[in-house]
Amino acid sequence: MNDKTKQIHARVTPQEKKRIAVNAKKCGLSVSEYIRQRCLGFAPREVPPQAYYDMCSKLEDALVLPEGEKTIPGILSELRETILLPGRDL
Repeated sequence: MNDKTKQIHARVTPQEKKRIAVNAKKCGLSVSEYIRQRCLGFAPREVPPQAYYDMCSKLEDALVLPEGEKTIPGILSELRETILLPGRDL
C-alpha cells in the first residue's frame, strides 16, 4: 500500500530544477524519489552507461576463454577510455 500522502513544497530556480532533474535521470530515479533519497541522507549513484556492462561482459569472456580476441589489459584500457575519460555529450 502506498501511504505517501503528504507533500513538501520547495521553491527552486529554473537552473536548480533542471540540475535536479538531470541528476535524478542519471540515477535512474524520478525527481521525487531522488529528492526523497537525498533528504533522507542517501546518495543515489548514477546508473553506469551501457558501455560499462558491455566491457564487463568482455572481461568475463576473456577470463573464461584461454585465448580471447583481446587481452585483459587491452579490455581494461578500452573500459578506461570508454567510461572514465571525458567524452562529448551528443
